[in-house]
Amino acid sequence: MLKQIQAIFLFTLNKIKIVMGFTANHFEGQTSQNTNPLSSNQLTVTEIEVLLSMVKRTTFLGEDIEPLYNLVNKLQNQHIEQSK
Repeated sequence: MLKQIQAIFLFTLNKIKIVMGFTANHFEGQTSQNTNPLSSNQLTVTEIEVLLSMVKRTTFLGEDIEPLYNLVNKLQNQHIEQSK
């Protein structure tokens, strides 16, 4: 079940990146507000917020709770660090 959730998240993130990349090309002169550049495999604050929102709206089985808790905890910590 966790692998299915991860696959859905990755698929959604890839779609978001495509849409965000397409719309970002239409804005000229826009500078990045993030002074700390992220590596290509690190999530942005917006991506983390999307994932946390998806987790919030989803129902999980009991066996998935502990791995999901650990994943959400990491996401929240990364969100806090990037929001500083």
